[in-house]
Amino acid sequence: MGGGKTRWLCEEAKDLSMRYPGNRGVMCRWHLADFKNSTLKTLIECLPPGIYEHNLADHTIKFLNGSEIIYMGMDEEGNVSKLKSMEIGFFCIDEASEIPKDTFLLFQSRLRKKMSNGQFPPFYGLLASNPEDCWLKDDFVTSADADFKFVPSLPRDNPYLPSDYEKRLRKTYPDDWVKRFLEGSWDDLSAGDSVLQLDWVRAAVNREIVEEEKRSIGADIARYGDDEIVIDYGKGNKLVEQDISGKQSLMETVGKIVHMRKKFKARMLAIDDVGMGGGVTDRLREQGEYVLAVNGGSVSTDEMFVNLKTEMWWHARDLFSTGKVSIINDPVLIRQLGACKHEYRSNGKIVLETKDEIKKRLGRSPDRADAFILMLWAAKHMRDEARDYKRGTQDLNMTNPYGWNYHLPDGQLIGR
Repeated sequence: MGGGKTRWLCEEAKDLSMRYPGNRGVMCRWHLADFKNSTLKTLIECLPPGIYEHNLADHTIKFLNGSEIIYMGMDEEGNVSKLKSMEIGFFCIDEASEIPKDTFLLFQSRLRKKMSNGQFPPFYGLLASNPEDCWLKDDFVTSADADFKFVPSLPRDNPYLPSDYEKRLRKTYPDDWVKRFLEGSWDDLSAGDSVLQLDWVRAAVNREIVEEEKRSIGADIARYGDDEIVIDYGKGNKLVEQDISGKQSLMETVGKIVHMRKKFKARMLAIDDVGMGGGVTDRLREQGEYVLAVNGGSVSTDEMFVNLKTEMWWHARDLFSTGKVSIINDPVLIRQLGACKHEYRSNGKIVLETKDEIKKRLGRSPDRADAFILMLWAAKHMRDEARDYKRGTQDLNMTNPYGWNYHLPDGQLIGR
């Protein structure tokens, strides 16, 4: 939402408190100071005098009908703990893009307040935000879930603004700010620090490219409970098929990877070797599979990059920017590929943000993107089948500076 979003939020909170006696709601922002300086002032303006008492020390507004609004800042651990023991009828989050998705899910779990008459009020979670590159876009704007409603609101819809407000801003705002803040567009929120521009990624959907005979598989292994296990099969730089599942046993994951390798006759398996992935690569090696075990935290041999993962994403950047890659039409994959950001260290080297940082912003781990990047990295280190070759004897545990091991059966080498 944009334009009058805070006033809308406060009017809704007032209505839910006055219409349902004994109701209880929580209003918040990430920082309590920001709430007091903006949202709270608007809320007080919306409330008719004489129907409430405001306790500044307890951060509560109590209505004569028994309802109450509690306000807080969610960056304080004490407030998170306090929320866990509450029973509420509604919650309102201002500037919701600042709030982690885990906090939103916690609020949902507290919607169970019973009023003094023994009835439950209608439960609501109300969020207001300007368009931002975060989990809100996935859950509200692009989601088909009927329980998640997106209500656009523009500055021109706000009767409290000066009549020339938008006209003045259009003169000074850059084009992307006009689309985002004045026109309420959520279509392209990528910033200049994104590794892959969203228009590059969208252009790669179902693109016709030369299919090289580099049959490879990239797999990102789930590390935490809500992460995905993603297994991608591709021919060269073209993604052909995905297998996506929730967390499962190590042996089941290994079995799926081997099944896909046999099904498509893939010649290399690029596996995320960090955490749970280490057990997967060990088991695959025991079975004599071609394994390229990748540790993204390894030091890159290219002085441009801090680590191997950054180098891998930059390789993908070169492919996307020049139109040499093709992906399937998966909105989640598209979103994740366009979300990864980078920065420059003081020594001039480039580094990607961490997986945890991306997960905090998106509300989910970028597993689909990481699996695809692994698949592209495998293709980079393969020859076409027509030019592949074998050697009779070879050390099966050779390592190279890229942080992965050659591990090939029968003394074979995959040419680069």
